[in-house]
Amino acid sequence: MKPGDTRDVADTALGPALAVTRAAVVRPDGIAMTFVDYSTDRGGLETSLTYRDLAERSAAVAAGLLENTDPGGRAAILCGHGVDYVAAFLGCLRAGVIGVPLFAPEPFRSADRLLDVIADCTPEIVLTSGKHADAVQELLASPRLSTLPKEVMLVDETTPDARTALPGPPGGDAVAYLQYTSGSTRAPAGVQVTHRNLVAGAAQLAGWVPADESSSLVSWLPFFHDMGLMFSVVLPLASMIPVTCLAPLAFIQQPRRWLELLTTHRATGTMSPNFGLDLCVDRVGPHQRAGIDLSALRTLGNGSEQVRPKTLSRFTEAFQDYGFRHEAHCPGYGLAEATLVVTGHDPGQPPHIGAFDRQELSAGRIRPVNVTDPRAQLIVSSGRPIRQEVRIVHPQTGAETDAVGEIRVRGNNVCAGYWRQPERSAETFGAGNAEEAGWLRTGDLGFLRDGRLYVTGRLRDLIIIDGRNHQPADIEATVEEACPQLRQGRVVAFASEIDDAEHLVVVAELLSPTSTVDVGAIRAAVRASVSERHGVRVHIVALVRKGMVPITSSGKLRRQEARTRFEGGGFERG
Repeated sequence: MKPGDTRDVADTALGPALAVTRAAVVRPDGIAMTFVDYSTDRGGLETSLTYRDLAERSAAVAAGLLENTDPGGRAAILCGHGVDYVAAFLGCLRAGVIGVPLFAPEPFRSADRLLDVIADCTPEIVLTSGKHADAVQELLASPRLSTLPKEVMLVDETTPDARTALPGPPGGDAVAYLQYTSGSTRAPAGVQVTHRNLVAGAAQLAGWVPADESSSLVSWLPFFHDMGLMFSVVLPLASMIPVTCLAPLAFIQQPRRWLELLTTHRATGTMSPNFGLDLCVDRVGPHQRAGIDLSALRTLGNGSEQVRPKTLSRFTEAFQDYGFRHEAHCPGYGLAEATLVVTGHDPGQPPHIGAFDRQELSAGRIRPVNVTDPRAQLIVSSGRPIRQEVRIVHPQTGAETDAVGEIRVRGNNVCAGYWRQPERSAETFGAGNAEEAGWLRTGDLGFLRDGRLYVTGRLRDLIIIDGRNHQPADIEATVEEACPQLRQGRVVAFASEIDDAEHLVVVAELLSPTSTVDVGAIRAAVRASVSERHGVRVHIVALVRKGMVPITSSGKLRRQEARTRFEGGGFERG
């Protein structure tokens, strides 16, 4: 199959929405999705929807949308994590209205991101539910919004109307939805995902997460995030695989809930960023593992942030006595601009971990070494390209290279550009250069070896000191290993100009208040471990309280923002 070929998934641009419509005819009473609500029942209250249910609810939403806007209009989705969200998303696809997956306003979450995105995409309609209606109206009253939606539509109050004629399938090049990026290095931007991109992305995801009639999925991933939307909604509905979903907050509060659902639903596939696996190991102790059975699990996809070898081994060691097989680990690489998936590890094979000379990598060269070599930098392979092309180029010249370089991608999954940002679109998607047309500049660094992709970091995050390159994620991992008093995943490293020279800075969250730990000893351990392993001196170690290190909505470190805060005096220096 050629890169981007999607003939085995759908023969029209509707993808998941059409699949649900068809399934409502051929399998009307089949269970499509199950939602488990822990907010009203600690044991989890399950609600299942058939394909007929989803088809009727999404058709009702589509009809309501077309009463207030035309195909091609925009509708922001501000629903909670449940059936209303899925009905809203499918309704947008069915009506040909451009959906904007967001989240419901919550008291514990800043409204800044919602306001920024709404101001950027200026939706004609906001889709929400009665439960969140007051909070949405309060949000829309913000003076930061100069253009207001003309309608707030309550998804849970829509009813089917046979008199409303729904349009035919939109063209493949029509924009299906705007996927706003998490903004780990820049302000969020709306990626224009076309219907063709959506179908291609579903095909590629299906090629990574193999499924048959006995398959079932479980997911805690947020629907507004690209990995959550594609894995939890698009893949199962387009492939007619039953999926069980719990809210992200329910997982964060009690990670065992995810493991319980994997057990009771005999799930064959699931996904989680790296931090989710660490959370399970740290928060689900041996005494809480009784009754867990992960023997049915064939694919545990891992992406969205750098996959660490230690995390994979810790999870396997913790749960191998409960049926988990190490070869179920399936690290992958992707991004919103490529409709999620670019590469993925082959299911059924142990994850491939390469050992490379750390000093050579810092110079952009690749030299394999023995895993026991003290100079070894262990990198988890993100697998092979899935139905698309991947190449590595010199970031400045664009020439292909066998060394470390920028990852570029081409396929039907590569999106159309950013919403109302032509210059940034041309820069990223190669629209201004005939030779680069169709190739996506990911901004990520990595290399190919034996056909496998190894991701080393972000181009914009690269730390350059005394002419040598250092990946912040490598330094952050070293610091976390050396100092158990620090929060995993909340250590950030960056370069900052101090006294007219670039110096390395580390900001780390403490597990305990500073009054209860030896701050001097921690700083000394950080400096010693980084110097020994990376050959660079940490100029400043800032130890901060929980919640101070900035992260994205999907848990990625915002290194550029951390540097800006540091340079503005936002962190105490030490």
